[in-house]
Amino acid sequence: MAESIDIGKAFSHMFEDEDWTTKTIVGAVLSIIPIVNFIVIGYELRLIRNVSKGEARPMPGWEDMGDLFTEGLQLGLARIVITLPIVVIVVFPMFAFIFSIFFLPLFAGSASEAEIERMIGAFMGLGMLGMFGCIGVGMLFSLLLGFVLPSVTANFSRKRTFVSCFEAGEILGFIRRNFSNYFMVWIASILAGVLFSFIYLFINFIPCVGSLLAIPASAAGIFFIYMVSGHALGPCR
Repeated sequence: MAESIDIGKAFSHMFEDEDWTTKTIVGAVLSIIPIVNFIVIGYELRLIRNVSKGEARPMPGWEDMGDLFTEGLQLGLARIVITLPIVVIVVFPMFAFIFSIFFLPLFAGSASEAEIERMIGAFMGLGMLGMFGCIGVGMLFSLLLGFVLPSVTANFSRKRTFVSCFEAGEILGFIRRNFSNYFMVWIASILAGVLFSFIYLFINFIPCVGSLLAIPASAAGIFFIYMVSGHALGPCR
């Protein structure tokens, strides 16, 4: 039976590791480098397994980066594939609407300038309604996706295959078996994101040096969210 999740531990375990400063700096730097940042996803997977085994200091070292990258790449690409519907639902219609506004006059034929303006006005009204509808659907889909993705991560952590990220039965079964714990994983991820957002905003308001600190703070925040989510997910079975 899975042990209960300790939310406080999910947030504090990093700072209990004797090498947390070095590990965090490495993770923060890697997390903002495109492609290379897949290593951090692999690191999150290793953390999940360490927590699952009950290790007192579950933050792994940065050894075997090739293995970390290979696993992180597979899970990272799966996450991208799973989130593609958001692009289709929200981003594509938005760009199509903006593109149409600019090119509508070219297809208006011999219409007068006043008629073209009326056409653009009507089109913009309908387009805005459609866009808000797409954004609303996209937000609901994002919430659902945010709730399901940790289970995708957990299934990959156990099976280590790209295909396992799309095993709907296994993924939903994991959520059912661990629902109370799993809900807390979701809450922990949200809280980590909110905490990071507040800290990031606070840093940006610091005179003179705020903008200089924003990038390293952002990098550290991204790594911190990975660590909180990974630790919270570890006790689930």
